[in-house]
This record gives sequence, structure tokens and C-alpha cells, in this order.
Amino acid sequence: MFRPFARIATVPLRSPTAHRCASTSTRGKASDPLRILFCGSDDFSCESLRALQREHVGNPGLVQSLEVMVRPPKPTGRGNKKLSIVPCQQLASQLRLPIHELNTFRGWELPQGTNLVIAVSFGLFVPSRILGSAKYGGLNVHPSLLPDLRGPAPIHHALLRGDEYTGVSLQTLDSRAFDHGAVLAQTPSPGFAIGPSDTVADLVRSLGKVGADMLVQGLRDGVHVPPHHDVGWMAKQLEGKELTHAPKVNKSDSEIDWTGWTPEHVERRTRVFGALWTTAFSELKRTKRIILLDAEPVSLGDALGRKVTFRFVSGRTEDAGSAQHVRDGRVDTENDVVYVALGTGSWIRVQRVKIEGKPEQGAVAALQPFMTENED
Repeated sequence: MFRPFARIATVPLRSPTAHRCASTSTRGKASDPLRILFCGSDDFSCESLRALQREHVGNPGLVQSLEVMVRPPKPTGRGNKKLSIVPCQQLASQLRLPIHELNTFRGWELPQGTNLVIAVSFGLFVPSRILGSAKYGGLNVHPSLLPDLRGPAPIHHALLRGDEYTGVSLQTLDSRAFDHGAVLAQTPSPGFAIGPSDTVADLVRSLGKVGADMLVQGLRDGVHVPPHHDVGWMAKQLEGKELTHAPKVNKSDSEIDWTGWTPEHVERRTRVFGALWTTAFSELKRTKRIILLDAEPVSLGDALGRKVTFRFVSGRTEDAGSAQHVRDGRVDTENDVVYVALGTGSWIRVQRVKIEGKPEQGAVAALQPFMTENED
């Protein structure tokens, strides 16, 4: 569902207030020196780990020790012959921090003396048994304005939805469900402005730094020390409204919907996935997956060149439910550009294409086998 927030014109992009966090006034709360188990995985979590390591080195009275938990490497690539190590493990190795590899907490105990668990983009639920073993329980840094966009892919869904603002929330780890803890700090209203060309990677970098600063400042302020006070402002705005979940996205979410997509769908999904794909019939009546590496929406007046027709298919071709879509096209051979019409009356422009099983090519040469020349 695409549900843009209302525009707030008085707040400029990258507002300076977006980098501050609203937190409880808990300065002076007494805390034992923290012995932290940090659970992480991706580039977003790496920012928090770097910040904690800096605090550990510069302020050992606050962060006395730091150990890292990651999930074991996964087989990837052709034939699953390559092991993919998460960025957080690579960073922990560089920082020479103790590392634990686990795919379950079952039968495992916290390292002796651990009094706080911090999970950031970890993907594995931390059970109540583990949280209860740590004096201060657990904290989580989440890249959304909770309770909006609970789930593993909030940045992706903020872009897909067309949001103009996002943010970061520092919350307690709930013992029963993901992303249901008390919000201890949150990016102030209206949030962190999303730039018109920001991609997932851009927001991961930006929000990762915001979240890391929020986490360290929260520890300095003692927000981890009970009693916890929920300071989240977004919950009040969403009171009585249906909350939007942010589930994982996958490859199928970047398949072009030739009948339903508007230019906004193309633009947003390109920012999220980087490339879009479809399946087309060739002149030999064979189907091939086509990856459009730089698709962008254009107006009808910009779609110039000789007229052609494409036949695309959605759904698996062997399924009875698969559908064929005949689409008008334009071929600008001089500039090596191909234009394809969407069912909503708009067009997309493509210059770089990768056909399944082949290297990247220019659009005209790559798509030639899938074109039918128009006689008119």
C-alpha cells in the first residue's frame, strides 16, 4: 500500500533537528558499568557497534566490556559454494572484539557478567530467558518512528510508501514480540527528511549514524535503567489508526507490474531495489528474464524513435495464472535508448539491460530479440 505522509513545507530537507533525539531527562541515573552483548548483522547495525566501541575505549566507566553476537555465515552464490559473512562480524573482527556465532539462543547462556543486551537489525528474537539474565534487559535501535513500520524492512517500506519523513527509535527489547518495547528516545517531529533521490543505502548510512548517536546518548543518560518511560510521539499521531507492518522485501517485489504501475511505482521501486525486472517473449517464442538496470519514468512526449511491440509475461510461464502483456515501445538507436509503455499511460526509459545468462548490454542490442517491428 502506497500511503504518503502529508507534506510539511516549513521543514527543510535534512533539518538540523532531525539529528537530535527526544529522550527522557534521566541524566544522573545511577548505572553499573555496562558489560554489553551486541547482536547485529548489517551496515545499519555496524554504525551502532562502532559507536559503542568508541565509547568503550573513551569512556570505560560507562561501557566496561563489549562482546558481539552474529548469526553463522550463509551459503550463497551459484551452487551455494560461497559463505556470506555479515558486515557486523567483519567489523567485530577488525575491532578485535569477542564474537559468538549462534542461530538460536536455545541452550545458550549469556557471557558471565553481561548486564545489557543490545540488538540492532539482528533478525533473531531475544527470548525472555536471556533478557531476564541481564540486569538491564535489552535495547534495540529501530529505523522507523515506532509504532509505525514495525518489522524487518522499515526503510524499504518508507520509500515504497512515498514517505517524506522517517526516523529512528530507541526502544526496550520486548520479551513477547518484535518492536513492541517502550520507546526511550525518538527522532523529534516531523522526523528525518527523506531526500527526493535517497535510496535504501543512503538512508541506511544516514539513519545508522543517527541511531548510533541516539544509542550512546541514551546510555549516557541512563535510559536503560528502570523505570522506563515511553517518550515516543508518533504513537499519539497514529492512535486509532491501522498500523503498517514492514515485512521483508524480496525479488518478486521488483518485478514490473505492466498494468498497474504508475511512474511513482517505478521511481520508488528503483530507489529501493536499484533495478527492476520482467520476463519477455523472444522472437523464437522463448521467455527470458530481463533486468532493467536504469529504468526511469518519462512522459509520452519524451518517448521517441521507431515503433515496436513487446510481449511480457507476469507470473511463472508454466502456471495457468500467468498473464501476457502486449506493450508499445519506441527504439532510439542513435542514443541506444528503449522506451516501453506502462498500462497506466506513462512510459519508462531504459539504457542498460542484462538478459538472463548474458553480460550487461546497451538496451537496443539487448532487447532486439524481444521486439516486434510495427509496420505503421
